[in-house]
Amino acid sequence: MEYTRRDLAQAVLDAHPASKRGLNMFYGAFSDDMKKHQVGMRNGLLAAFGVDLDSNMAMKMMLNATIESNAAITGPMSGFGEAGLLIRRLEGSGVLDKVDEIYALNEMSKKVHLDIVEELLGIVDSTIESVTTEDLIALGVNVTPPKTDDYEMDY
Repeated sequence: MEYTRRDLAQAVLDAHPASKRGLNMFYGAFSDDMKKHQVGMRNGLLAAFGVDLDSNMAMKMMLNATIESNAAITGPMSGFGEAGLLIRRLEGSGVLDKVDEIYALNEMSKKVHLDIVEELLGIVDSTIESVTTEDLIALGVNVTPPKTDDYEMDY
């Protein structure tokens, strides 16, 4: 597989402790292992691309602020694992339409955050355009994410 600067940007966003992307609220041990995998991928991709975030403190501050902003994106239904009864109560009230609107706006916001991180990494990184799975494996990165099938569901 080939990883681009955009993949690096997504890995940087995913590795934030508050990022929920790729996690599963019903599988706590899976989510813990997935977060470890995301951090490993971020670190491996930074190394493979030759990115030294400490080389430009102003860019690092902007990058960190963007990552924090992205991690804060949420919506009214974000914390609900099973909301069937609540949704039935809200049907026809207009609330669900507004929740859907917020969800769409949040998706747009996440995309723009990713765009910003990609641009910021382009300012501080080397001239490397892409790296491969083999490059990451050579750095000792486990590129295979955990699978929920290997974990017990939390009740």
